[in-house]
This record gives sequence, structure tokens and C-alpha cells, in this order.
Amino acid sequence: MITNNMIKINNMIKINNMIKINNMIKSNSMTKSEDAVSEVIGMVLVLSISMLVIGSIVLVGLPMIENGKNRAKMDIVANSFLFLQNDIEEVVRGPIWVKNPFNTTNTDRLGPSRETELELMEGTLSVISNESNITFLNTTNTITVIPGNIIYNTDTEEIAYENGAVIRKYESGEPLMISDPLISIYDTGGNTTVSIHAITLNGTKSSVGGEGKAWAEIRLKNYTQIVEPTGPPNSNQTNIKIYTKYPDTWKNYFDMKLKDAGLVNPTGYNISGTFPLNIEIYGNVNNRPDIFLSIYESRLDVKVR
Repeated sequence: MITNNMIKINNMIKINNMIKINNMIKSNSMTKSEDAVSEVIGMVLVLSISMLVIGSIVLVGLPMIENGKNRAKMDIVANSFLFLQNDIEEVVRGPIWVKNPFNTTNTDRLGPSRETELELMEGTLSVISNESNITFLNTTNTITVIPGNIIYNTDTEEIAYENGAVIRKYESGEPLMISDPLISIYDTGGNTTVSIHAITLNGTKSSVGGEGKAWAEIRLKNYTQIVEPTGPPNSNQTNIKIYTKYPDTWKNYFDMKLKDAGLVNPTGYNISGTFPLNIEIYGNVNNRPDIFLSIYESRLDVKVR
């Protein structure tokens, strides 16, 4: 009996010990579980990735979007300036079809005009009548014209109408001539023809800015043939001196036109790289006149509102 009781007691002790050990194992297993930790780490990683994506959008995406919007605005304004250039050319060319420019400089009887609509796009549109001047010199004449400018400005870019050309200055880089002036330079059987239609803006200084629309009123005041293209070549050297905000732009333009006319730098022409820009045209032969120079000037009243 004693032996049996001892066996029972011993078995009960073993069972209790096993239960305690099992409970301790379970408790230890719960303590070391990493399930909850994995969920926290996953959430932190998701939040970190989201913050990186949002930060990238703020730092890179938004400036790109803003630059794209600004570029689109300037493209619209540039197109408006091309319409303005076309309207001005219609005004200055119109009277020639019905009047003799050698006999007529009366402004009251001519008076063709245009009104061009331009988008302001939060910029400023200005007319500056004395912004620049151009001097033409040949064997017998020295002619100075003051073309003036119509300028559109924002904080970063600029578009200008100057002496018949449309020039666009981007946020970075050199200004570009996006539409040519009324200037022709070409070869005529061994001679060089230089034909220049100078556009002079006589309007009083005026400007307008904002987000809506503006209108440029253009009216012809007078026109005259300063140097006639008739007869034999009238010059063996022609100099053109340009005082302008965009000397490199005009340098590139004249360099292209003179090369297209078959002239070679420096024997046929030379262009200085300094301000004011000086263009010397020698033609093909230096020992005799071989340049036909004609200069035609139209004076306009321009006002923006």
C-alpha cells in the first residue's frame, strides 16, 4: 500500500512538473513572438516610402509642372507677337499697293491701322519708342533710324518686337529670333543687294499688365524711301551699326543672311562681337561699287491698352 501511494505521489509530482514546464514553454514562446513587430516595421516602411514619393513630387514634379505651365503661357504670347508682326507688315505694306511712296508721305490720307489682341498671362506689355537705334552708312549716306520696341516681360522670360523681328529671350540661354525682319540680302549676278525695311515706332511710352487681354493699336504715320535701289550699285561698302539689347541675336541673323548671299567672312563682310554691333559689308569686289543698298522706312504710332 505504501509503495502504491508513493508511486501515485511520484506520478502526480511528475505530472505537475510537466504542466509547469509546458506552461513555462508556452509563456516563453509568447514573449518571443515577432508577429506584432513585423506589422509595425511594415507600417513604418510603407509610411517611409509614401513620404519619399510625396517629397519627390514636391521637389521635382511640382517645379516641372510649373515650368511646363510657364512655357505654355510664353508659347501663347509668342504666337500673339507673330500675329502682331503680321498686322504691322500689313499696315506698312498696304499703302505701297495703292500709292507712290516717292510722292506721298501724307499721313492723314493714308492711315491704315490694325488692332492686335494679345494675351497678358500675368506679364507686362510695353511700348518703348527710344529703346534702340540703327545707323546705315554707305558711300554717300549716313542714315539713323530708331526702331523702338514692343516688349512683353515676365519674371523669367521676355518677348520683343524690334525693327520687324520677333525675339524671344528664354529663362536660360541666348535670345532667339523666332521670326525674321523685313531685310533681304542676296546675290544678283556678282553684285550684292541689301534691302532693308526699317520699322520705326513713334508711339508714346505705354504699358499694361495683368491676367487678361491687351490690345496694341497700330497706325501708319508716314513712309519714305531713304535710299533708292535704282541705277548701278551705289556702294562698295555698307556699314550697319545696331544699338540693341540683343546684339548676339542680330549678329547671328546677319551672319546667316550674308553667308546665304554667298559672301565669305572676313573678305566679303565682317561682324564685330561687341556692343554696339557693327556689320561691315564689302560685297564680292572691293575695287568697285558692287552693293545695291536700299532703305525704306515706315513710321508707326503704337499704343497698348
